[in-house]
Amino acid sequence: MKAIHFYYFFLFLSFFFIPATAIAATTGGDFQELYDFFFEAATGYLGRAIAIIGGLMGLGVGAATGKPIPALMGVVLAVFGTLGPTLINNLFASATI
Repeated sequence: MKAIHFYYFFLFLSFFFIPATAIAATTGGDFQELYDFFFEAATGYLGRAIAIIGGLMGLGVGAATGKPIPALMGVVLAVFGTLGPTLINNLFASATI
């Protein structure tokens, strides 16, 4: 019974943070420089290098152990590492809150 009360309490408490989250999604020039740095690093040569190295490591582990799952994970990491930041940026840029 007490677990239900905690559930309702945290649900009620979360309603106070929802408006602040909506405002933070549309403003926040303080973090623009940090966002630009991480986005440019992820979509630039650093992000591509990490994606390629992760893909090659997954393929290497998969070939060494003879299991296909690490190799597939390496390929997925390489694809998501290359396309992921742009997809996430477009997803949040097009969302209207």
